[in-house]
Amino acid sequence: MNNIRQSLINNSKHLDLTNSEKDLVGGRNQEWKDILEKICQKYIDYKNLYDVDMGELRHVINKINRFDCPTRLSPKDSTFLDVGIWAYFQKRLSISTIEKRLRYARFMENHVVPVSFTNPTYENFRQHMDYREEIEKATPNALKHEWKTMRMFLEAYAIPIWPYKPPYAPKPAQRILPFPDTVRKFFIYKYSKDEYENTLYQYLFYQCFMIGWRVPSEICEMKTSDVIIDSNGRGTVTITETKKHKDRRVILPEKHILSSRSHKSLKNWIEVWRPKVENSYSDDALFLWPNGRPVTVRKLGQKLSKFGKKIWPHFRPYDTRHWCAVARLIESKVQDGHYDPYSVKNWLGHTNIKVTETYIHYAEMYYKQFPKSWIHYALRSHKNVSGKHKEKEEFEKIGQLSPQFSPVEWVWARQDLNLRPSGYEPDAPPD
Repeated sequence: MNNIRQSLINNSKHLDLTNSEKDLVGGRNQEWKDILEKICQKYIDYKNLYDVDMGELRHVINKINRFDCPTRLSPKDSTFLDVGIWAYFQKRLSISTIEKRLRYARFMENHVVPVSFTNPTYENFRQHMDYREEIEKATPNALKHEWKTMRMFLEAYAIPIWPYKPPYAPKPAQRILPFPDTVRKFFIYKYSKDEYENTLYQYLFYQCFMIGWRVPSEICEMKTSDVIIDSNGRGTVTITETKKHKDRRVILPEKHILSSRSHKSLKNWIEVWRPKVENSYSDDALFLWPNGRPVTVRKLGQKLSKFGKKIWPHFRPYDTRHWCAVARLIESKVQDGHYDPYSVKNWLGHTNIKVTETYIHYAEMYYKQFPKSWIHYALRSHKNVSGKHKEKEEFEKIGQLSPQFSPVEWVWARQDLNLRPSGYEPDAPPD
């Protein structure tokens, strides 16, 4: 598995293929290898033989013509990158799915009972899977992902699929969701001493709970051009659904999501915060790391999980989507007197209305405990019994969340909590 990893040069310029190379067609392995060799030597920076990064995989895919991809690969000569490119063109898998399966492949190959991908046999694979199930007590979902990974390699090598069957996964546990006052804490918690990084996670959590993205894949696909806002603060957001082979759905968000100057809106993010780190690597990505590069699926998922548990111990990133579904069903109940699954189905992009209807049960339970608009209460500042703001209490609550608040950060926190004179609306969040 070392045929195209000989002379890789770090930080080199991109390679443009010649016309003769672009004209190569049909499944001829040598021509395929020659193309990969030239592309890889000019661009890819590998940390080790099989550590294929999503950005690197995406670049190579963009440089290869579909006609150049062979219909089958040789196990002895093919690398993980070869299989990843094959899966993209022949199986039409998304890059994020391919990268995930390649991570499983690296894990399986380096396991104490390793799987051989250069000479795959059913006996070797079964030994690995039995050890994982019986000795390591791997979950059914983990075993299912390893089986999907092995199937991808078998199909790439044109080997008949083996008769393995992973154990049945148990039914998912009852969904536990945070109440609006807890969700509010996600929007004001201090995640980092770095101003931009702290704001990035506040905006990410805010938009995740309000929009209900499929986290984290749909966030990473968002572009600034996907957000359209007119002069009156109205507009649309186009979401690329990676789960549906990059279908695109359009939603018309409320102003607190899209353009409000006093909330963590997309307009504030695009005009005020994103430009602080934008550089030549940013492209058109909506959310950027502090170094200016677009956020990536794996790292973003890990960060959201880590920070979310600091506020709510039960947190998992996908809970933001579940919360959005329940909150919008409750909103329809408050506004119209009944639960409207069809509007929520269109908002979240469910293919089947039955998926949306499963949330009604949770909406009914949570609405009994807190019979108010969940979205409204997650956005508003806390009030005392008389309906007036208790600024001192808010200061103490913020202090408990982040004792290191500076005076400037406290001013911004007060503004973000709507603790301001009536009618006050800043032109933009303070820098």
